Amino acid sequence: MKKLALIAVFGLVLTGVLGIQNSFAERLLSVGIAQLDCNFDSDLQKRVQTNLGKLSLYAGIIKALRNVDLLVFPEVFIHGPDSLNMEKLAEPIPSGPTSQALMKLAKDLKIWLIPGTLMEKGEDGKLYNTAIVISPEGKFVAKYRKMFPARPVESPDEPGSDFVVFDIPGKGRIGVIICYDGTFPEVTRTLVWMGAEVIIKPTFQDDSEGGEAWRTPINITRAIENQAYIVDCNVSAPMGNGFSAIIDPEGRVVEKLGNAESFTSTVIDFDLVHRVREYGSFAGGFTILKHFAYFRKVKEFPPYVKGFEKGEVFKTLTPSFANDPSQIKLYKDQK
Repeated sequence: MKKLALIAVFGLVLTGVLGIQNSFAERLLSVGIAQLDCNFDSDLQKRVQTNLGKLSLYAGIIKALRNVDLLVFPEVFIHGPDSLNMEKLAEPIPSGPTSQALMKLAKDLKIWLIPGTLMEKGEDGKLYNTAIVISPEGKFVAKYRKMFPARPVESPDEPGSDFVVFDIPGKGRIGVIICYDGTFPEVTRTLVWMGAEVIIKPTFQDDSEGGEAWRTPINITRAIENQAYIVDCNVSAPMGNGFSAIIDPEGRVVEKLGNAESFTSTVIDFDLVHRVREYGSFAGGFTILKHFAYFRKVKEFPPYVKGFEKGEVFKTLTPSFANDPSQIKLYKDQK
């Protein structure tokens, strides 16, 4: 009798443990980043086909080796960082041939795919730097137009105006930003306010644009202040400077690449995001989001109520900036 009772108790404990494991397993997502160098052939059609073929090859390899659920590529990887030819390269999304090919690839591999960004010709006739999200069924899920195109290097790009999040059923909510957007904390904070637990950030950056000294500290800051994962995927050397990284909601760098072509993956734990937000970062009670929501006495910050451009800092600044590289002046020539 005692033996049967022990067996019963063990069975209940085991069931409980398995139940906990299954509960956590439902909120785990394997995410891969592919840090690649893009072809920049002057033959635009050849360039697109070469880069699309390379993306497809690596997607198949990473899926086979790492069995990822979600795969991310760098900003403008397929079209290349080519403002001069943006009009020729831009396509409608999702009806354009590149979007259609990527949708087929995601379906064939049965993965969530964020293939970097594409140069989009919008229904309004304007040009956008746009990230797209494709489901494992090959369905177009969402598109995000870069909210802060970097001036002056992205001179033809129109800024987007819509914040974008999407849900992976049974896992969690993900937000999308692009490269320079990460410099503006309001963008990521808004996505988190909308429920995002992970921020995906396709990037194209080299050392001339701040590089590693700029990007990684900003990514870590965005992760800590929002208690969210940041998944940053950059172009490798020689066109970019690499150092792609996946950062957890407490600011720890979980995965980081060098500057050469490579890929990596990790398992994102959406439940960790909830635990950190609910109980505090570093197990120390630093419930940053809850402090911001419930503890602050300042309910309306003056820059957003009165107008950011009306602040004291702008009394000595002009509203102009270089819209294309030809307008850049050396400091000694500024007046």
